Amino acid sequence: MAETSQMPRLPAAPGPGALHILTTLLYAGFAIPVTIIALDEAWPAGVAVAVIFAIFWPKIPKSLRRAGPKAAVETVSPDTPQPGTRPSGNASFDAYRVEMLNRLEQEQVNFESFLERLRDAKDQSEFDRFMDARAEERARPTDETPAGA
Repeated sequence: MAETSQMPRLPAAPGPGALHILTTLLYAGFAIPVTIIALDEAWPAGVAVAVIFAIFWPKIPKSLRRAGPKAAVETVSPDTPQPGTRPSGNASFDAYRVEMLNRLEQEQVNFESFLERLRDAKDQSEFDRFMDARAEERARPTDETPAGA
């Protein structure tokens, strides 16, 4: 009896992100040139065609529309290979890459903490200067006499 766990996996069907991108490209690839040609030939017909395309654009299924290009990229990104997650086939290079990425991440953390300390020091020195100037202003005697005295 054959085991089902040894069966090869079939490639996944394109997800809604790919379908959204394809639908948008096909619609825009058709609508834009047709509108331009219609505007060039007879502007009233071009305006009418543009209005018709604008009316039908919202009729694209709502499940295919997303919050924007970022959502489409997030939908498609699980299907795209990530460069840091797959081996290159060269063990030495893979070890070097992992070591270099870890070192760069550590340097980034160190640099961000340095910037935070630098900002805190700048804020503290500005606050100290302000307090010193305020103390000097209060320490100076005023020659002004109140009006009506």
